[in-house]
Amino acid sequence: MQTAPKKASPRKRDTYHVGNLAPQLLDAARRLLDEEGPGKLSLRAVSERVGVSPTAAYHHFASRGELLAHLAAQGFRELSQVLADDREDGGPLLQVCLAYFRFARGNPAIYQLMFGAEFVSGETLPALAEARDEAFGRLERIIADELALPRDASEVRAAALASWSYIHGLASLMIHGVIQVPDAVGDERLVELTLGGLQRVFRGT
Repeated sequence: MQTAPKKASPRKRDTYHVGNLAPQLLDAARRLLDEEGPGKLSLRAVSERVGVSPTAAYHHFASRGELLAHLAAQGFRELSQVLADDREDGGPLLQVCLAYFRFARGNPAIYQLMFGAEFVSGETLPALAEARDEAFGRLERIIADELALPRDASEVRAAALASWSYIHGLASLMIHGVIQVPDAVGDERLVELTLGGLQRVFRGT
């Protein structure tokens, strides 16, 4: 009596559609980054999460560095969108600083990756450079509107750079636990107090 041949079990690379593997890998990388930090983030670990072979992952990302760069670019695009969204009542600078601060505090792992040392010097992935410029450009447009000046005005760029430096510093200090703030203060009040203090210093009052 003949028995039916055993059905071959699907190989790992048969369980996905090639066209959407890259987004799946990025989603898995984001989860792994949030759970374990960048130290354990590798193409092998990410491919295991998705259920594909490392070889399949390398078809989309040539190296761990390229994967991290695409992940950082995703973070900057999210930040740009946050800055574009409707914000609470208050002064425009307070609004944009608060939106930025809440994004950083709500996404500490990817936020720190976005400003990681590996992206500071040397060649940068074009997608990352574009996403970073887009986020800074969004801030410039907001400030240009507030100052009623053209976006390419030197005063706008200086104010945007100063604003970014201030809120990035505050967010980083909070993420790393360098400063402790009572829960009762809240994000909005903290940004309002520190921004007001900075303004008073430079106004000499």
